[in-house]
Amino acid sequence: MNHSKHYLALIVLSAWVTRAAAVDFFTFNNINAAIPDGQPAGVSDGQTVASGINQIAAVAVSLNISGNFNGDLYCHLQFNNALAVLLNRSGRTAANPFGYDDSGFSLTLSDTAAAGNIHTYRGVVTPGAGLPLTGTWQPDGRITSPASVLETDPALAGLSGFNGMNPNGQWTLFVADLSSGGTSVLNSWGLIITAVPEPSVSALATFGISAFSFLILRGRR
Repeated sequence: MNHSKHYLALIVLSAWVTRAAAVDFFTFNNINAAIPDGQPAGVSDGQTVASGINQIAAVAVSLNISGNFNGDLYCHLQFNNALAVLLNRSGRTAANPFGYDDSGFSLTLSDTAAAGNIHTYRGVVTPGAGLPLTGTWQPDGRITSPASVLETDPALAGLSGFNGMNPNGQWTLFVADLSSGGTSVLNSWGLIITAVPEPSVSALATFGISAFSFLILRGRR
């Protein structure tokens, strides 16, 4: 019997068995920060994360902003040297340089959201008068200047830029109102951090014993 081949097969098979990925939720309530109207300086909120997760597999962001004109807003999330553009003048196109005139956001942003990119959300749904946009959407991701951003610009700065990092430390959310005439308030935001799955020791032990027994019996034939 060729033991080296059987051990290699055992290692490959065992690697398939993984523990369910851990998920940590962080909610930062009662921010209630007024976003200066028509001021690129905007407002920042930094929050420190302490998590048992060692390596990020995915990040989603909850965002609650009340306001009068969604197309005015730019928002990004920064952690270490990575930055994700969450909002960049939603609805702004060559034909509509002001963007959407809807009233705020109460939603989740995720790179894998089926609803599509938030920049063009009215292609899917138009919120009722005075109501915020809800649901789960892909972040805008456009790194183009808010003064000239269009829906045709590529979405290059999504949340996947945080993947592989250790999440512990300070995360900073920045929001700015780039056009005067409508006021907005950052009410709250949050992080949903999914860990890279780790091998399950107990599962590997059980599976490994079974697989090893099978290989020994097969080798005796």
